[in-house]
This record gives sequence, C-alpha cells and structure tokens, in this order.
Amino acid sequence: MALAERAWRDGVLTSAAWLRDRHRDQLEIGAPTTLTAEQFEGLLVFMQALRNWPQSPDFPDSNRRPVAPSWIIEQTE
Repeated sequence: MALAERAWRDGVLTSAAWLRDRHRDQLEIGAPTTLTAEQFEGLLVFMQALRNWPQSPDFPDSNRRPVAPSWIIEQTE
C-alpha cells in the first residue's frame, strides 16, 4: 500500500511540476503568466504537502491524501 501511495504522489508531483516550471519560465522572460500569484503560491504549497505526505501520520491512507486546489484540474486538462 505504501509503495502505491508513493507512486501516486510521484506521479502527481511530476504532473504539477510543469505548471511550476511554466510559471517560472514566463516570469523569467517577462511574459504574461498563466497563473496568478495566488495560484502559484497554492501550487507550491500543494507540492510541498505532496513531498511531506510519506512522513504524515495518515500515510498511506489514500483517503487522507493532500488535496489539490480545484483550479489545477483546469490547467492540466
């Protein structure tokens, strides 16, 4: 069960990383950003929660996984 949860976590982190990287790239080149500052902060907080997930006392209960901000689904479709 723990291996499956780590695999889930790793997959979600990989999926979220491109959003983080795109935002940073847009800032670097002075382009308009797709994410607002608040969304970017929420993304970083979510990614940190994912990194911390295996150390949580609730790990590996899949019902207690970190919850992504709702707007992330729109960005990843």
